[in-house]
Amino acid sequence: MSLAAEVAALLPRRHNAGWTLSPASAGARPVARLNNGPRHFLLVTDSGHTTLHAADVSLTVAGSAPAAVASAALRSLLPRIDGAVDASPAKQPHRLVYLAEVDTRLRELGTLAQHFGRADNTTRLAWQYGDATVSFTLHGACATGSVSFAGGLETLERFLAPFLPPHPGPGRVRAAPPRGCGGVARRIVAAYPHAVEADTDGLVRFEDADGGPLQGWVMPRNVNGSVGPMTPVTAGIIGAGVDLVLSALPTIT
Repeated sequence: MSLAAEVAALLPRRHNAGWTLSPASAGARPVARLNNGPRHFLLVTDSGHTTLHAADVSLTVAGSAPAAVASAALRSLLPRIDGAVDASPAKQPHRLVYLAEVDTRLRELGTLAQHFGRADNTTRLAWQYGDATVSFTLHGACATGSVSFAGGLETLERFLAPFLPPHPGPGRVRAAPPRGCGGVARRIVAAYPHAVEADTDGLVRFEDADGGPLQGWVMPRNVNGSVGPMTPVTAGIIGAGVDLVLSALPTIT
């Protein structure tokens, strides 16, 4: 239960309710049930691996570090749980309820945000992060949306950290960036060699290694231009759940 308690402490509160945990039964393996309103999953630890179970979805995380388990849950599992919970129209909170949670947390962190609504049931919440503009967009009643970034390269490197999985350890990295991909792509790959890939056009891509909905991209304005802390870049992340954004706010404000 100690691992479950540490994981629960790392998951953001939703609707002013914290995560609670209770023991569950699965043979001789340590199992805990984590609950937050209608959202719940099982956490099973066995032979140095932790598996998260929710409905017909399971996610295995190597090791038992609470930060790694919570990160995987935020990126992969909770957006799927929310999708199942929100399947019934009667249970769907409006997107403005979710954005209000984000706005409240931003104000607690001393950051003011602007709301932008569109006629297609889409609302965007935007704020400043250093030299960059960051926004979180939701459509309809969905709790999973997109995050966008426009600013300098050095700020982007810090911005990406909450959305990518922790480094898995020495020797477990992807291929080196291809020749001619540009300095921005090389710098992003050097910062996150375990999670991103670049192509010869200078576009950097990443997706959730745990098979979740998260996908993203980074693009410099000038692939062959000079590279420095203020080099302008844009980035987008789709499949970002409200929980992940809430947990990332202390880093991206």
